[in-house]
Amino acid sequence: MQQHQRREVQDWLNLFEQQKQSGLTAVAFCRQQQINVQTYYTRRRDIRLQRTSSKFVQVKREVTKVESYTEETDSELLLQLGNAQLTVPTNTNPHWVATVMKALAE
Repeated sequence: MQQHQRREVQDWLNLFEQQKQSGLTAVAFCRQQQINVQTYYTRRRDIRLQRTSSKFVQVKREVTKVESYTEETDSELLLQLGNAQLTVPTNTNPHWVATVMKALAE
């Protein structure tokens, strides 16, 4: 049984360009390169859709461990995450603090 080769997007782009430059039909090119024709057409469609649909990039975020503790300060609230610190007066609207923390967590 023949094992299938897993190709990256750039490999497919190179193959599409080779097929175009060869002057062969996609079917003939695939036969010559021993590529499944249906896979070739499917990958070409999928890659075109990926490149033309959305310009947004999906970003993976890291999950960090957050430690919580209370520290007495001169009527200020100190929020610290890693090297970042935010100091706000203790009379700051808690909804504002929650909104800021939620935005930072995203």
